[in-house]
Amino acid sequence: MEPKPITTLKGQAGFTLIETTIALVLMMIVSAGIAPLFIYAMRYNSTAAIRAGALAIAQIKLEQLRAEPFNSCVSSVETLSVGDPTSGFQTYTVQLTVVNTTTTLKDITLIVTPDARSTTGGQYAGKSGWMYGQVTIYTKRTSITAGPNLG
Repeated sequence: MEPKPITTLKGQAGFTLIETTIALVLMMIVSAGIAPLFIYAMRYNSTAAIRAGALAIAQIKLEQLRAEPFNSCVSSVETLSVGDPTSGFQTYTVQLTVVNTTTTLKDITLIVTPDARSTTGGQYAGKSGWMYGQVTIYTKRTSITAGPNLG
């Protein structure tokens, strides 16, 4: 007995090599357009982690200032490291500037800057520092004394 010849219906012949090539080229063009978005997202997610660390350092420093007596609140610069020893530490420079406005009021500026590999601060300093994690906090501190309008 002879095998029956294979017959195909009209329109069911499959894809041609040209159609497949055109589809692949279109997919490459779309992928090339989307790739920068992934790079952008990864860059800003990593800087968000650095900024979160800077905010945590700022919060700790502000809590320390609250716990200290009014007269011991003075300007300082210090370096702190946070992170897991296995994955690596991120080091931050904490710059505290205290200006005596009056005898009972102090203006406080707290700047927390992530340390880059350069000694000048590089990309982490200046007006674009927010993007890389720099945090600046302005606050006031007053002594605990009875004011002139009390009683």
